[in-house]
Amino acid sequence: MPKVPFNVHAYTARLIGRENVSRLEGAVLELVKNTYDADASDCFIYYEESTGTLYIGDNGHGMTEEIIRRHWMTIGYSSKVDNYTTKKGRIQTGAKGIGRFALDRISDRCKMITISEKERLEWNVNWSDFSSGNTITDIYADLNSIKYSIEDFMQDIQNESLKKLVSQKFKNTGTIFKLSILRDEWSSSLIEGIRNNLATLIPPEIENVFRVYFFCENTDITKAAVTLNDGNFSYDYKIKFKANTMGRVIVEIYREEFDFQDQFDRVFHEAGFPLDEREHFKGKPIVHVTTISNLVPKKTKIKNTLGKFSGVLYFSKLSASKEEKEKYYYKDFSGRKDFRDTFGGIKLYRDNFRVRPYGEPRTSNYDWLLLSNRKTKSPAAISHPNGKWRVTADQILGSVYISRTNLTLPDQANREGIVETKEFGNFREVIKGVISLFEEDRQKIGRILSKYYDEIHFTEQYEEEILKKAEKEEKDKSKNNSNKSPAASTQFIEVSKAKTVIENKENIIRDLEDENRLLRALATTGIVTNTYIHEIKDSTHKLSMKIVMAKEALEIDNDKEEAIEYINAANEIKNSFNSWFKVTIESVRRDKRTMKNVDLKQLLQTLVNSWNEVAWNKDIRINLQITDIFFTCFSYEIESVFNNLITNSITSFESAKVEVKEININVVSSDSGIVIDYEDSGVGLSPAYKNTPRRILEPSETDKRNEFGETIGTGMGMWVIAKTVSEYNGEIDLSKNTNSTSGFHIRITLNESRIRNKGGA
Repeated sequence: MPKVPFNVHAYTARLIGRENVSRLEGAVLELVKNTYDADASDCFIYYEESTGTLYIGDNGHGMTEEIIRRHWMTIGYSSKVDNYTTKKGRIQTGAKGIGRFALDRISDRCKMITISEKERLEWNVNWSDFSSGNTITDIYADLNSIKYSIEDFMQDIQNESLKKLVSQKFKNTGTIFKLSILRDEWSSSLIEGIRNNLATLIPPEIENVFRVYFFCENTDITKAAVTLNDGNFSYDYKIKFKANTMGRVIVEIYREEFDFQDQFDRVFHEAGFPLDEREHFKGKPIVHVTTISNLVPKKTKIKNTLGKFSGVLYFSKLSASKEEKEKYYYKDFSGRKDFRDTFGGIKLYRDNFRVRPYGEPRTSNYDWLLLSNRKTKSPAAISHPNGKWRVTADQILGSVYISRTNLTLPDQANREGIVETKEFGNFREVIKGVISLFEEDRQKIGRILSKYYDEIHFTEQYEEEILKKAEKEEKDKSKNNSNKSPAASTQFIEVSKAKTVIENKENIIRDLEDENRLLRALATTGIVTNTYIHEIKDSTHKLSMKIVMAKEALEIDNDKEEAIEYINAANEIKNSFNSWFKVTIESVRRDKRTMKNVDLKQLLQTLVNSWNEVAWNKDIRINLQITDIFFTCFSYEIESVFNNLITNSITSFESAKVEVKEININVVSSDSGIVIDYEDSGVGLSPAYKNTPRRILEPSETDKRNEFGETIGTGMGMWVIAKTVSEYNGEIDLSKNTNSTSGFHIRITLNESRIRNKGGA
């Protein structure tokens, strides 16, 4: 019986590549990784807007015709599986043989020239041929010998700085891709995003052997260099660690946070530091020689099945109160840059290239070690005598290094992280164990300095003295001794002592007020999430089902069109999740918890747009009318007011059949602040509140009940609004609800002296 060979439809091969390289940023990063694997010392990306062309080039070893035919043109084949060490000793990063589909993700057409020590070749492909309906064996690329150099190939580009780089660094071997008919609009924001991703792709430690440049038409060489190290990075603690195959771990902790200046000897002696701590304040690291089992305490000893790994972490705070700076002798960090939204987080690197999405800013994987959970469970300050201080995810950043030799930490097929094996769980626990050693050291210093501060600051003693004298005065007065004049029983306290106590109390009150504001914002987040938790669960189930159905459509029915429909539907559900996150988690971002002059129009338009994305499938429309207003406030408090109101309105729409589901918001400036008129077309207040509508501003007051008559609402939303309005010396008017037959109406006045129109004084 004759043998019958398998074949693959060209579009299926292309689809496999697209599934593994689905994002533009990922495609660019994949090609840059390949340049590193080619032993290049320099790699450039050049976007030429005037011609709509993208160039990606390296000065690596290039490819021969045999390599192109046997390796490059064979989908799924990778020469890096067995021979993964380059001539320069680099561990190659790819092993799945699908990286070339990154080119298809970027553009429709590709021209490659590659120059090795033996040959000069030009390779051309039109990726649209893969959609022609033919099998993979019917698709061809053009491969021809050439005589021109890389410098000749780049002579027509517009950027002179890049031409100079090519003439200096690309004289011998290398590979250049010229990509045309790009699939994406290369906007300035997209370019900046790719630059930032490239900066985190490569750890600073290898910049001396591998440099990446990103040019646009007018970029010079200094600005084109992609680097994390701009000379402005500073930190408070540095933690280096290295684990060997036997499970031995060496951790070095460097203290850079404290500065006693010319008072070092006095403070060191009076605070009672042990003598061996002196050298650690002078730059010598604290060294821990331990094991994986000691870092991750368990009843059974952990064997090191992870292999060798290492890392460098940095603790870098961005704020501290005046009292904290004085108490802990912090070094001046006033000029420290905030890297959290670009280079923050703990990144994972395999063979010196980033494994995404770990440490990715503004994603759930930013805190892949779940440090925030540890902080929530143990929120103690560094001065706390018993509780453990824990670092937060946005205070620590750095790099953790693994290799392809770490066989128990394999990449996922789609290159979106590490497979969640038991070993990966142990790996995370080990890193947290390393972080714990740093936390213990910082808290040890914090406790000593806090105790010393209390000893030399007499606020508590002054307060105790005032209380004792007040008690004595009260006792003297209660005796009603007629032989003594009122002045005789009066107790006196020095003004400076009273001033010290009052200032201390004011700081405590201010901290409590800030905490209350944040708790109200978090309460709103909880209210919104709790209100729609069933809907979120339903969306999660639908998303899972769409993915399963898409998989079955491909594997069982071989119906690509149906699979694409399911994938598109899943993508829409995913987008709805993003909208939910915007109206919940986004509202308590750190930058919104600072009092500043806010562009109210921009803030509310962004918020309303996010809510409209959530509510569109419910046929709910939110309309906003607002003039250009700047208002000095905490952004998250303003968002909290509107999130509570909109949540109540949507609940009202769902509690009864309402034909027109509409929310109208009008915000205008007044002489003393702003006036907000909010109304919806829902069922309005229940009869119980019609005559006394202000009752809804009381805590735990709600008319939301289930079918059994049981209270299901928290009754906290309107109370949060009332407390927030009072913070701004404002007023709430609910009187219109008394006579209205439908809809909810509220007028809110917020007073602020620093309100001004855009462009005004």
